[in-house]
Parts: sequence; C-alpha cells; structure tokens
Amino acid sequence: MNSDLFWLNGHNMLLLPILIAVILGTLRLFTKNRWMNWIELLSMAFFTVIVLFFQRPAIFVVGGWSSAIGVEVKYDSISFWFIFSLLIVWSSVKMRFEKWEPSIESMLDYLFASMYALFISNDLFNIYVTIELTSLISFLLVGHGKKPSRVWAALKYMLLSAVALNTYLFGTLIVYYGTGVLALGALKLEKIPEFGLALILTALLVKSGILGLSAWIVDAYSKSETPVSMVLSGIVVNAGIFAIIRIYDILPSNLKTLVLVIGIISTFGGAIYAFGEKNFKRILAFSTTSQMGISLIVLGVSPIAAAIYAFFHSNTKALLFSKNGKISTTIGALSLAGMPPLAGYFAKIAIGESHPMVSILITFVTSVYVANLFGPDLKWKFSPFEIPLEFAILSLMFLIPFGGVMYTTEILATIAIGILVGKRISFPNFGDPFELEEGLAYQMAFLAIAALTVVKW
Repeated sequence: MNSDLFWLNGHNMLLLPILIAVILGTLRLFTKNRWMNWIELLSMAFFTVIVLFFQRPAIFVVGGWSSAIGVEVKYDSISFWFIFSLLIVWSSVKMRFEKWEPSIESMLDYLFASMYALFISNDLFNIYVTIELTSLISFLLVGHGKKPSRVWAALKYMLLSAVALNTYLFGTLIVYYGTGVLALGALKLEKIPEFGLALILTALLVKSGILGLSAWIVDAYSKSETPVSMVLSGIVVNAGIFAIIRIYDILPSNLKTLVLVIGIISTFGGAIYAFGEKNFKRILAFSTTSQMGISLIVLGVSPIAAAIYAFFHSNTKALLFSKNGKISTTIGALSLAGMPPLAGYFAKIAIGESHPMVSILITFVTSVYVANLFGPDLKWKFSPFEIPLEFAILSLMFLIPFGGVMYTTEILATIAIGILVGKRISFPNFGDPFELEEGLAYQMAFLAIAALTVVKW
C-alpha cells in the first residue's frame, strides 16, 4: 500500500475517531472554554467524514490476533448508515452550546467514542463492552440536573440495562462455551447453541426499546433535558437494533420469526399508546417503541434496509425532540409519517416493496399520533443546529429513487386521512404499563418465551 495513503485507507484511520474522541473528551474535563466545543466538533467530524467516504469495506482483527481470541472489527454499508447518523445527531447536540459543565461535554465525547466503536464491532464480547459503556454514560446524562424525577428515571434505566446486559453476557458465555469463538465472522461457520442466542436477542430487544421490554424508555425520554432526549432517541436507541442486525444472519429461523412477531406487536402497540398521549415527549417515547418495531419488520426485508430505516428514525426523532419550533416539528412529524420527499417516505418504500399493505397501515397509524405533536405552544423560530438534522432528513431523496406514482399517491392520501383522524378523534389515555416492576416482569416473561421457542422449534 502507498505509504502516503496508509492513514487514509488503512485500518488505523478506521479506529482513529475513537482515539480522538477519548483524547478530546479527557481534555474537556480541564477547560470550560466554549471554543473547545468547536475543536471537538470540527476534529471529530473531519476524521469521521473521511472514514465514511474514503474507507473501503473492511473486516479485520485488532492487533493481528486470530479471530478465536481477538476483537473483530467490520466496516460495511450498515456501519456507514449508523455512523453517519451518529455524527449528525451528535454534532447537532454539540452545536446547541448548552450551559453544561465540562464533565457533561466530556461524557458526550465518550458517548461518541463508545457508539462509534459499537458500529464497527463484529464480535459478541466487544458489542457487550461498548453497549455497557453507552449505558453507563447514558445513566449519567439522564440523571443530570439532580431533579428527583430525573434521578429515578436514570436509576430505572440503569437497573433494567443491568438486567439486560447480564442476560447478554450469560448468553455470550454459553455461545463461547459451545463454539470457542466470539467473532461473528467465525461464528457463521459454527454450530451455535440456540439458547445462548435467545438470551443475547432478549437483551438486545430491551436495549432497542421494544414494547413490553422498554420500561426505561418513557421516563428516560420524558424526564431528561432536551439535548439528552435527543441523544437517547437519536443515538443510544440504535445500539440494540444495530447489534440485532449484526447477529441476524446467525439466528436460527425460529428466532428470526420471533423477531418479526415482536416487531409487529411493538409497531402497533407503541402506536396505540402514542394515540392517547398528550405530553409531547411521551408521545415521542411511545413512538420510538413503534418505530423500533418497524425496524425489526424491515430487517426481514434486508439488513441494509433496516440500517437506512434506523438512519431516518434517528435524525427525525432527534429533530422532533429538539422541540425548537414549528419548522422543526413540522418537518420531523411529516418525515415520521412518511411524506415525500422526506426520509420517512423512502424508509416506507423499503417496506412497501415487500409488504405494500403493511406499509400503508404503518403510515396511517403513525399519521394519527403525529397529529398530536402540533400543540399551541409551538412558535415560529429557527436555530442553526437544526440544519444537519434537516439535511439528513432530505438527503435520502438524492440516494434512493422515488416510488411509483400510484404508491406515492396512496402514501399522501393515507397521511392526510391519518392526520385528519388524529385531529378529529380523541383517544383515551391508556396509562403507563412500563413501571419498574412490570418492566422486569415483561423482560423475564420474554426470556421464558424465547427459551420455550428454542426448545419447541
């Protein structure tokens, strides 16, 4: 390889954003100067963009170790969409210039490093480590501000994450005991213990915010400060769905069927709870459980389609949680519903190609609850930090072809009818089934169902 291009195309460049984020995050602890934000933002954005647009697909083991004992790294088109979304949402939050102490700014940098590391992971144990780091940082961000409600939301998040990640770790131990390897590239060639995979899948569904396994999501989203809600909905929630995409190829057919069924239940169950909500953040929290269910449905179409759907959802939900005014809310809400030429429309195309009626039905139920997002307290205003998110929501129109005239017409009509129904009909509040005790019960029940599924099928 040409030595002049080594840093541009080599494995070192792929890992460099992690190192830069950790170094800058540590330096941030020792200064309160606002110019450090610009240094962090420009430095990390520069090197991450180089990776996104110059790094070729690659798979290797860090340090040159064998795949049996080393940490396997993989960069591909799926990594591209998740890292691209991470960069946009993280940059938008940093551009807000909230009056946070340096420790919180540092945590955002560490969060970037851990999520970036996750999105190039292709190793069961490294996925566990990076998600664990993400959970610890999110716990600190959710509890920031010392309000009792935030502290309780953070504790609930941490406890449920601990249960999920211990389940994941136990499943990983079972897989390692049965195969002797943890690299996903090597596991494709092994006979993998299905019960271990069921445990891992259960934990990742918890981290994805799936309905019935998401006791943490409503309080964490609704009680946190606005930038933290943006981070949780636009960055952290992708941890689970990315890991599910990574392990999807090694799942047996029965667990793949279970993923689809859970996705359908979460899609429509989350929408039902969003129908009856009036609080802006709680609507978006329940919407996330619905949208994550859609991501699981799309995963059955193709992994890259699920990655594109996650890209759309991350940027749209971050823009909505910014709650900066009617402009951002209108663009975000219409994108969530699937209005062309916004990203939600192209995400719906991925479903419509294989399941046209499901796509129309999902568009309708989403349109009904987004009608509740247009409250009287929204004002016409604009902020520069919205620009990256709005660019991302519009970017798919340059990358993915439009659907047919008939399909587009059906989508537009469905959105109009759904918003009209949402504005004219009042739905009852269905309450909050996601308190701590119920959340633990749901997770244990799903674990039992997963185990029985493996044994029966």
